[in-house]
Amino acid sequence: MRLIIAEKPSLARAIAEALPASPKRQEGAIVCGDTTVTWCLGHLLEQAPPEAYDPADKQWRLDRLPIVPGTWKLAPRTKARGQLAVIRKLIKQATEVVHAGDPDRALLRFFC
Repeated sequence: MRLIIAEKPSLARAIAEALPASPKRQEGAIVCGDTTVTWCLGHLLEQAPPEAYDPADKQWRLDRLPIVPGTWKLAPRTKARGQLAVIRKLIKQATEVVHAGDPDRALLRFFC
């Protein structure tokens, strides 16, 4: 199955309408023959909060600032968790993945 990941739902609909097979809606995706089109919701990930690095940083204290992690962590946005699950499932089934959005290294690292 070829999977196309669009940046937002409106782009996914436009892509699906341009494909030769008739589109069939599923939860979080549109299936067009052997091609499935899914979408992100703007930014799916955000920077993890300070306490994800060190529980002591949950309460900000001036003597612990600045907080500069060696490696930045990313966390799913609350509103995007369901769509992330859909994308993960579809990626596992795909034989080919097409990125139809803005370049985003963080997102690619998250799924790979």
